[in-house]
Amino acid sequence: MTDKIQLLTGKMDTKDVFIDAQEFVTGRTCVIGQSGSGKSYLIAVLCEQLLQNNIAFCIVDTEGEYFSLKEKFQLLWVGGEEADVSIDLDFYDLITKSIKDNVSLILDVSDVLDQRKVVSDFAGKLYEIESQVKQPYLLIIEEADRFVPQSKDSLKNIEEISKRGRKRGLGLLVATQRPSLVNKNVLSQCGNQLIGKLTTENDLKAVDLFFVDRKELELLPKLNTGEFFVMGNVVKEKTRMQTIQRITQHKGLTPKLIPKATGKITELKTSLGFAGIPEEMEKKETVKEAYETGERKLKGVEAKIPKEQIEAIVDGKRKKKYRLFGEKEHVKSIELIYHPFVRVEITAPEGFITKSLASHSITLDSVSGEFVDIKNGLKYSTGISKLIGLNENEIRILLEIYKNKKITIGDLELKTRLSETTLRNIIHNLQDRKIVTFSKEGNLKLYSFLINFEPPDLKQSLSCPEIGHISGRTNKQALTEDVLRKIIKGLEEDADITKFEVFYYPIWFVNLENRNLKIDGVTGKEI
Repeated sequence: MTDKIQLLTGKMDTKDVFIDAQEFVTGRTCVIGQSGSGKSYLIAVLCEQLLQNNIAFCIVDTEGEYFSLKEKFQLLWVGGEEADVSIDLDFYDLITKSIKDNVSLILDVSDVLDQRKVVSDFAGKLYEIESQVKQPYLLIIEEADRFVPQSKDSLKNIEEISKRGRKRGLGLLVATQRPSLVNKNVLSQCGNQLIGKLTTENDLKAVDLFFVDRKELELLPKLNTGEFFVMGNVVKEKTRMQTIQRITQHKGLTPKLIPKATGKITELKTSLGFAGIPEEMEKKETVKEAYETGERKLKGVEAKIPKEQIEAIVDGKRKKKYRLFGEKEHVKSIELIYHPFVRVEITAPEGFITKSLASHSITLDSVSGEFVDIKNGLKYSTGISKLIGLNENEIRILLEIYKNKKITIGDLELKTRLSETTLRNIIHNLQDRKIVTFSKEGNLKLYSFLINFEPPDLKQSLSCPEIGHISGRTNKQALTEDVLRKIIKGLEEDADITKFEVFYYPIWFVNLENRNLKIDGVTGKEI
C-alpha cells in the first residue's frame, strides 16, 4: 500500500472528499456521533472503501450489523453459529493467516457473553503478530466506551495499540456515541477525527480539544444525519462533508438468508479446521429450520419443569365453575414459551465532590419493562414500564414534577432550561397520555401527576441466572437498546449503557376458560 491511495468518503457540496489511506490505516482515528448521527453508516462506508482497495482490516462488531458487507465483498465473518467460522477458534492462527492472505475480518461479538475478554484476547494477539510482521492493518472498535471506558476497566491491550501500534503498522479506529465516557488517553491519541452530531454537554466538552474554532463546536448539535467534520492527517484541511451512499445494505439482515462466501474464504475456513458440510446443503437445512419449525438457537435459561409436571400443577389451580360444586374450568392450552429479558450494565456518576463512574447491573422484562430478579425464580418489581415511549425531555419534566409535586411552566423552564414553547408541547403530550394533569391557584396552572409515579432505581444489582443456549418458541423482544438509552439519559444525563444482552427465560403459558396463568419454567411457581 502506498500513500497515493485515497478513500472516497463523502461530498462537500458537489466536490468529492477523500481521506489518505496510509494515514487512516496506520494512524489513530476516532469516529464520534450520537445515536442517529450516521456514525455506523460512515464506518460501513469506510470498510467498503478499504475492501475496494484490497486493504485488510478487522472490525469488532458489537451488534451483529456489519455482516451485510459480505453481499458484495470477500471477508471472513467470525462469530456465532451462523458465521463463517466460530469465535472459539485460535486467534493467533486466524490473525496470522488473515494478514498473510490479506483477508479482512468481522469479529462479531454480539452473541458473546464476555465481549471484553474476547476483544482483549484478540487485540493482544494482533499486537503480538504485528510486532513481528509490521504489515499495515487497521483494527476498528465499535462502541469503544465498552472496551476503553474512562475507568480502571479500560482494556490495556487496546490502550497499548493506541500508544505504540503505529510503529508496527497497526492502526486503530475507535467509534463511540459517548466520547465523554471513553478513556481520555486513548481519545487524545487520535490524530484523525470524524465527528458528527452531538448534543449532550459532556460529550461536546469531550471533543472540545479537536476544535480551535468555537463556532464549529457550536455547529455540532445542528448537523444533519450523515454530516461529519473530518480533521487531522487524513485530509489536507478540515472539511465538513456528507457521507456518500453505501454499496451494501445498511440494516441487519437475517444471517440465515445470506449466502456464504466462496473462493479464498472457503480455503481459509478449511485451513482453520472449519470445512463442515457442503455450503449448498448447509443453506438448505438452515432455511428449512427457519421457516418450518419457527425455532432458533438463542441464549437463555433451559426449562427444568416438564409438561407432565405443569399439567399436575395446573390441575391443582383449576377452579370449579361454581364456588362449591360443578366441573372444574377447562384447560384450553398449555405451551412453553421462552420470554425475552435483557441484562443491562449501566455506568453512572457517583459522589458529591469528586465524581467517578460506577457500574450497575439490572435485568428487565423486555416486553413490560419491569425489573426482574431471577436468583430463585422470577420476581418482578417496578421498573421503567411507565417511561417506555417517552423521550429524554419528557422524562426530565416528570422528574421535576416528582421532586416538586406541583410545579408551574415558569419553574419548569428554569429547572430544565427548555423553552416555554417546548415545555407546553411536552406537557400537552403528557396530558393526552393521561400521565399529567393540572390544578389552578389563582392565575397559575400547577402541573402534577395523574398516575402513581416514582423514578426507577438504576443503581442496583439484580441477579441474572447462568445463561446457555436454548431452542424453542419465543415471544418477540420489544425493548430495544435505543429505547432504553433514551430512558436512562432522561433519568440521569451522564449515565449510559455499556452492555445490553438479550436472553430468554422459560415460561409456561396456560390458557383456561376465562383466565390465563403463567408458570415459571424453572421453579414451577405461578408468576
